Amino acid sequence: MKLNTKIALIATLAGLFSASAGAASIPRDIYVPDDADIIKADRQGGGEFEAEFRLDSRDVSVPELAREVIAHARSRGFHLEEKEIKRDDADLKFERGDEELDVSIELKDHHRIEYKADLDLDKN
Repeated sequence: MKLNTKIALIATLAGLFSASAGAASIPRDIYVPDDADIIKADRQGGGEFEAEFRLDSRDVSVPELAREVIAHARSRGFHLEEKEIKRDDADLKFERGDEELDVSIELKDHHRIEYKADLDLDKN
């Protein structure tokens, strides 16, 4: 096997491992679309977690994604406290006891949707 082929194979396997490892570390309370690229998955101190995803807007619209996020959050026991959904952006705020989930979804250029979720498991 040529060196370039070996390097490409190793890089591909490392990329697959990194993506699945990142997805596994995201709390189940955060909706992760099947076709999303995980841009950020960062556990903060004090029970906080930040996640950022990128999706293709040709596959899903901002309002559709917002409905999916709402359904997922409700299935996890969150109550929708604030909702503003437009064609090109959405802001959602959920609460579950002392826990809070803030979501922003924004249509960017080049058929790209940015979806950010901030989970705070102890907002007090």
